[in-house]
Formats: sequence, C-alpha cells, structure tokens
Amino acid sequence: MERVILDVDTGLDDAVALFLAAGLDTLHIEALIATNGNVGLEKTLENTLNIAETAGLECHVYKGAEKPLVREPVAAGDFHGKSGLDGPNFPPRQRQTVQEESGIDAMIRLLHTHPGEITIISVGPLTDLALAMQKDSEVVQLAKQIIIMGGSFSAGNVTALAEFNIYADPEAAQVVFSSGAKLVLFPLDCTRQVTLSPSRLEGYHTIKTNSAQVFAACMDTYQANYERQKQGWPQMHDPLCVAYLADPAKVQTEYRKVWVVTDRGPSYGRTVKEETKENDGVHIATSIDIPWFWSLVDSAFAVLP
Repeated sequence: MERVILDVDTGLDDAVALFLAAGLDTLHIEALIATNGNVGLEKTLENTLNIAETAGLECHVYKGAEKPLVREPVAAGDFHGKSGLDGPNFPPRQRQTVQEESGIDAMIRLLHTHPGEITIISVGPLTDLALAMQKDSEVVQLAKQIIIMGGSFSAGNVTALAEFNIYADPEAAQVVFSSGAKLVLFPLDCTRQVTLSPSRLEGYHTIKTNSAQVFAACMDTYQANYERQKQGWPQMHDPLCVAYLADPAKVQTEYRKVWVVTDRGPSYGRTVKEETKENDGVHIATSIDIPWFWSLVDSAFAVLP
C-alpha cells in the first residue's frame, strides 16, 4: 500500500487524478492539499472538496499557498473554465470541510510522523513543496519520493517554451529541482501522448455512478475548450503521476539533471535538462503504457460511488 499526499490545483485533469487515486486499492491518501494554480486558491479548494466528496474520500483537505513565491499569479481558465472545474454541478457537501491547519504544516507533520513512507504527488505549481522545504529542510529526506507533473523539453503550453505548472511558479520549481529530493517528473513530452478519445468519453457517459457522471461532465468541458483552442482531444496530464505509483515498470524514464529558467524574459519558466553522472538528477518520464493506463481508470470507476 502506497501512502500519498496529493498537492493539487484542482481543475479538469486534476479531477481525473483524484478520481484515479480514490479508486486504486493500492493507494492510501493521507491528505489532499489545494494550492493556487489553474484558478485562485478559493476555487481550487472548493473544487478539491467537491471531488473528494463525490469520490467518497475520507481524508482531510487542507489549504495550500495563495500565491507564488515571487511572481504574480497566473491562471489557466482557457482550458479549465472560470471556476476551474466547469461542467458538473455539485450538491451541498455533507462531509468534506477544509481543515484549519495549513497544508504546508500538515505536509511537514505527516512526513515527520511517517518518515520515508509517504509519496507526494504534486500536479500543480510547486509552491507548497518549496515552502515546506524552506520551512523544514528535513522534508527533502523524509519524503519517500515526489512525483511531479510539470515542465516541457519541447514546446510549452502557456508560452512557446514553458509548461503551465512550472511557469506559474518558476522560483518554487527551482527550489524543488535543486533540493536533492528523490523526484519523478512527468513533462508534457510524456503526458501529451495520452488523450481521451470520443468513444472512450461516450463510454464513461453510460456509467451512471456520481463519480463517472462528474468525470464525463468535466471531460465534456475539457474537450470543448481543447476544440476551441484547436488542440485536438484532451490530454491526461495529471493522472499519469497517480498511475505511476500503481506500477512504475509501465513507465519509461531517463535520468537527467533539471533546472528552471528564473530570469524574466521569453524563456521564463522553461525547464532544461542536461546529462549528469552525479546523484543530482530527476527520473523523467518519456513514455507510458497507454492501454494499461486506461485500464486503471476503468478499474477505478468500477468501484467509485
């Protein structure tokens, strides 16, 4: 059983990651932390609470960072909508509420309580992780590993060179990539390979559980926004990080040193990789077994409420 903390900026593909994590019997979710990212913190927190309740999760939900370390906040409403989770309608929540303890403090506390046992999955800007590392340097050694969705070593998706999660807080990303923690990175180069097909989306519409119906409504919005942006079919960025924990052997990786451009200019937020023979690199996902990934998603929705 893999113990995980998910750090999310819940938009449409974050919702898929949460549903997948909730439906995998090999994962135990210790906490969810919502951070500023796709939209502002108030909205990502609300979205996280709603998805957690829909999926029947019992874990606590915490509030993360309200803004990046240095730069002004940016948003990704073009793909996720004004709310960050446009599409589904949620009834009033009966169980899930936000905890008073900050997400950064909760992360530090849980890592100290279970040293070497908890994997952090970060699928939004890396602000919360950077703040935790700056507040308590032991975080780097206490986490079992940190799995990140972010970066691109080809074309970006928010600028010509930068991917959104890294661009949203390049300074935080540089803190994390230079920390010496055990890191696994899923960049756009890998996540763009996994897309939702029309037939698959049609199939999820036929599943009448609340989770599947919320997922399908999210993907309807995601597809409409992709089509409007002339981007094809929706790419499953964030859930690949969750799938990796189910069977890392299904993912091909390369080991490279990664750093982030933090100088303001056209390259701001760009991720760069280079050869390394030192123990200072990152395991970068280059490809994933796509049929296997979708089989995991199918299995999750077979058991979710």
